[in-house]
Amino acid sequence: MYRRSLLLALALCVACGCGKKPAAPTAEPKTDENTTTAKPHEDGAAERRNKQLAALKNRQDAPRRAAIDELSFLVLEDPGTGPALVELLKDKTTNGPGNTRANQINSTREAAALALLKSGPKGEALLRDKGLSALREGLTDPTPAVREHTAYTIGQLGPVSKALAADVQKLCTDPDVRVRGAAFDALHTTGVANPVALSKLLTHESDETARLAGELVSALTTLPADAVEPLAAALKSDNPNVRRAAANALGAIGPNAAPAVPALIALLKKAYKDRDPQQRPDEGGPEIASWNALGRIGAVAVAPTAKLLDDSNALLRYDALRALGDMGPIAKPAAGAIKKVLQDLSADNALEAACALLRIGDSQNEALALLKRGLDSDSRGVAALAVQVIGRVGPAAETLVPAALTKLTSPDPFARSAALELVALRPATEQTKLAAEIGKLASDDERVIRIQVARTLVRLGPAGAPAADSLGRAISEEKDGGVRELLLTALLAMGANTKPALPALLPLTTDRDLSPPVRLSVLSALVTIDAASAEVSTALLKATQDNEAAVRAAAATALGRLDPLPPNALDALLKLVKSDSRTGPRVAALLALAAAGTRAQPARAEVEALTNSPQANLALLAKVAQAAIDGDTSKVAPAVRTGLRDRNPAVRAAAVEAVLVIGPIKDDLPALLTLLKELGSTTRGTAAAAIGRLGPTAQDAVPQLTRLLDDHDSEVRITAVEALGRIGPAAQPAVRKLKELLRDPLVWPVAQKALEKIEAK
Repeated sequence: MYRRSLLLALALCVACGCGKKPAAPTAEPKTDENTTTAKPHEDGAAERRNKQLAALKNRQDAPRRAAIDELSFLVLEDPGTGPALVELLKDKTTNGPGNTRANQINSTREAAALALLKSGPKGEALLRDKGLSALREGLTDPTPAVREHTAYTIGQLGPVSKALAADVQKLCTDPDVRVRGAAFDALHTTGVANPVALSKLLTHESDETARLAGELVSALTTLPADAVEPLAAALKSDNPNVRRAAANALGAIGPNAAPAVPALIALLKKAYKDRDPQQRPDEGGPEIASWNALGRIGAVAVAPTAKLLDDSNALLRYDALRALGDMGPIAKPAAGAIKKVLQDLSADNALEAACALLRIGDSQNEALALLKRGLDSDSRGVAALAVQVIGRVGPAAETLVPAALTKLTSPDPFARSAALELVALRPATEQTKLAAEIGKLASDDERVIRIQVARTLVRLGPAGAPAADSLGRAISEEKDGGVRELLLTALLAMGANTKPALPALLPLTTDRDLSPPVRLSVLSALVTIDAASAEVSTALLKATQDNEAAVRAAAATALGRLDPLPPNALDALLKLVKSDSRTGPRVAALLALAAAGTRAQPARAEVEALTNSPQANLALLAKVAQAAIDGDTSKVAPAVRTGLRDRNPAVRAAAVEAVLVIGPIKDDLPALLTLLKELGSTTRGTAAAAIGRLGPTAQDAVPQLTRLLDDHDSEVRITAVEALGRIGPAAQPAVRKLKELLRDPLVWPVAQKALEKIEAK
């Protein structure tokens, strides 16, 4: 009762305004010592984070990709984003069984992993410290689709995923076929933890598992001796791809694979017995792989291989001779058996016996005499065989080379073809002397010879420049579109010193019958041939007004290489930057100004003004161009490298282009690997080119570059091939795919050069 009266009195007092003292300050609310009061900016970050995390679960690809981009930056700005993404690595939401497509985001787990990867060193550290253990849990999930998508996600992570190789490899025998497939694919990225266990899968009861194991085993460059037994067993497989993989792997083991020699010999005997005597073994088949394996095993394989020379199958004898010759001097114990074949009724085998003797260093006089008779033979094809042998023998048959090269003018097309092959094997100085003669064959009546001329000159490169005049005329007269483009490719491969062909090239800048890549290559070639030519400048200026944006961009790139850089060319570049309707030509023009460097000094003020462009990508490139005009691109390097991870995809695209101007360094590799996954094909291709500039130090990029060999964009495929070639022998796992690209009409020239650099046989 007293309390109620007191409260009533206090209420009346307040209502009447009594009391003159100010009210006591309100006490701060007490909080638990573990509770913190959220600040407004933290609330905002949490809201942004949660919105983007929710978008990762969207089944539509575009929202997912946008969220990945945004979250990759929130990782750096918001302490809660990284842990939240690590937690999402456990999320079981997927696009369903079998839905793992390279051109889309397929699960929440994959989206979270890519966001962490894209955020740079901080995200990669989170993946290593906590993320990989979360992904490891997904590999043992009871739901097949979760295991499948987890394995697929791991395969997208690049070098950071190597620690999970053993866990992924366990799924290669998963009951679910889709899980197995995803696991095998991921191992191409993580590496194989247990080569012996993988070798045993070549004889797995599942044909699909055995096939996938074969693809992976073929990519291994080293295997332990313990793998010999399961590999030898796999040579009996009914699947030729498995047999080939086993033989390749035995060859990789080398001399320690000696116990497998009987199995290799048995494979060859059976294969040739079941084969049409006139049918050569497929270049990528198990027979060729088995011969190569015997050669790499070495001395122990000599006697068993020599016994095959007594076989009734002429083709088997021929290939046994080739194998013995490939072994070199260690095959000398087989000299007696080889000499008997010099009398073989088959010219192929007799000449191959001579080749083998010369290569092992025995009975040289007899062998050379037989080759000389072969060169003089009137029988169709025999002289060609002799020329081919001379090319393969090397120095031991040097005295016969001049006579063999006279076959360039032989009436026998087989002999002309063989002579062209021989030219490609000669030293560059000699190739240059022969180039004019080769150029005449560009108008040969035989289509196949014209094609081979083009391929030979591509291999010769600048050494073939004396053929330019003849090649230019042949291009103008060629009626076959496919051959014409091949000849043009050969001309472009010559680089500078091909001025005689310039009149034939200039009209091609407006020839819409050419495929777009070739037409663009012509624009580039013009300035390589004569960077100071007024005619070239005129043609390029005209091309800057072409209806095709790609042509305008290519013309801009070429203009930047003119030396001197005419005022009207500089004006054209500035006009493209300021007013072209498409981004590509504008970017190309800015990069051209950067390439011109100090030659673009008269445009410096206008370029400086462009550094304030509202388009951040153009502003960045303008800064690069300005630095180049000033003669010091190092001052813009920090901004460029920051741009590689910018929120704006257009800025990332510009930054990777700029990296080629300032020069990439090894520390750029993680960011460049991330850019290989960009939607924009130009960005993917430029990132591959930048990785290639790093050379052998970029060997961790080989799995992802190999994936790009299937890219839908030919320019991306080309730059990926070139990058693998620059990496060199460390790119050996990509060899099989590169050989397939020798059939790609747009990619084969660079694929051939890349294989030579990787030293693939």
